[in-house]
Amino acid sequence: MFSNLFNITYLISTYGYFGIFIVVFLESGIFFALPGDSLLFSIGILSSSHILNIYEVIPLVFVSTFLGGIFGYYVGTHIEKLFHYSLFRKILKQEHIEKARMFFEKHGKSAIIFSRFVPVIRTFTPIVAGVVKMKYSLFIKYSLISSLLWSTTITLLGYFLGNAFPWIKDYMPIVIVLVIILSIIPAFLEVLRKKKKN
Repeated sequence: MFSNLFNITYLISTYGYFGIFIVVFLESGIFFALPGDSLLFSIGILSSSHILNIYEVIPLVFVSTFLGGIFGYYVGTHIEKLFHYSLFRKILKQEHIEKARMFFEKHGKSAIIFSRFVPVIRTFTPIVAGVVKMKYSLFIKYSLISSLLWSTTITLLGYFLGNAFPWIKDYMPIVIVLVIILSIIPAFLEVLRKKKKN
């Protein structure tokens, strides 16, 4: 299975709902290099062709996203125990932790919600929230909101486009590449904005 985690068509046709759950769970708070947005968009398109059931797939994605975020949070809270202390301090210096803590105190709510829509960032946000000891009840509340928004909007977008343009499922590799490009544009623009600011 792990050799085909990036092959969305193979993943869905071979492992079905279980494969979707595992990939979304891992990508939501553990392993960033997985096809999150493109997977949701693809299962939306496949649901429009009745290959998958949209009423089953959205709750599944929501639950796996939410649980993945919680797991990532707990990884963050116990990261010093998971890594050797000296290695932990090389990766996350105290000044970086303090900056992250200040960021979450100021933008914690919006960070949890909007980071869900940015690849890589959505994986590490729950971990960082755990590292800086963000209030757990606050994390849970906004993680629920962000998980619901992400699981419904991206999947339903694929579903409605699949209904409007039934032929789109025949061009899945191209669609997946386009979704990946579109999903990284916000992060790319943010990097450019920071460079101009500096």
